[in-house]
Amino acid sequence: MKKMQRVLGACSVAIACSVPWAASAAATVSALVQVVALAKHSVSATLTAYGAVSAETGSRVTISLPRAGRVTRLALTDGAVVRRGQTLFWFRTGARASAGYEQAVAAVKFARMQAQRTASLLAEKLATATQLDAARRVLADSEAALAAQRRMGTGLHVERVTAPFDGVVLNVAAAQGDRIKAGAPVLTLARSGQLRVHLGIEPEDVSKVAIGMPVSIRPVFDSRLVLRSRVAAIHGTINPHTRLVDVVVNLDGPQTGQLLPGMQVSGRITLETITGWAIPRSAVLRNAKGAYLFQIDHGRARRVYVTTGLENDRLVEVKGPFDASLPVVVLGNYELKSGMAVRESRQ
Repeated sequence: MKKMQRVLGACSVAIACSVPWAASAAATVSALVQVVALAKHSVSATLTAYGAVSAETGSRVTISLPRAGRVTRLALTDGAVVRRGQTLFWFRTGARASAGYEQAVAAVKFARMQAQRTASLLAEKLATATQLDAARRVLADSEAALAAQRRMGTGLHVERVTAPFDGVVLNVAAAQGDRIKAGAPVLTLARSGQLRVHLGIEPEDVSKVAIGMPVSIRPVFDSRLVLRSRVAAIHGTINPHTRLVDVVVNLDGPQTGQLLPGMQVSGRITLETITGWAIPRSAVLRNAKGAYLFQIDHGRARRVYVTTGLENDRLVEVKGPFDASLPVVVLGNYELKSGMAVRESRQ
């Protein structure tokens, strides 16, 4: 019996000795977290959309000739980049148009001879001043008709048509050897450096976008090139091909030379920008009560409920009873509880 009492006494002593050790061990348990300083940042709400580059409507010029004839040779194809004065195509004037020019030349020659003859007769008093005036009017009309033929180029048997400005060939409407009517389009050019982008946005996002909002344009396959512009127009109908609403962005400046009509691009529209307290998105957690974050106060985690505002892919605007002098936990916060001891690892 005494032996049993000695054993129980020894166990009691061992248990009593182990309690402080266990409490001490529990007190030293801490979580390793990564923190950042709370600071003010500019936060922008953005909308990303995709679209394509096209030539601005006002920069497009259709090349045609005011006389019928035949395209004898084409010097380029769709998409070709041309310089001012570069040959576009050769054109041979049609036989009927050439005949019209020859008739106009003959009419002027005959009217001039008639005017001279009438003037001679008037000097001999064999014609009247009224007859001379009539002959001169016929001459003037004939010369005007010949000038019109020359403006149409009917006096040119073969013409080399050149580019009126630096640009890009958007479309070649005629093939080599085609006979075309007067005024029929041969090709369409777009001036260099005058481009626009049509970005497609969801119909429910239209109310968020306004004319004048900043836009950054990037080619899909070369994100290093960034062009800054603003929203120029918002279409009021849904594009039947994309089922999206088109937002138009005009582009100009030297950098547009690196873009070509038809190129696929992405556009980031800045909807709103604020400056306020902002933290990384990973720092904000949520539960049934709302959004919250953890700050570190004298080595322990402190839960603070906040209200979130604007956010982007990196930062979230926050408002609430936080202490701006205390760091915020950005990693390791999912396992934290208020009052838990932590070890800080700053970014």
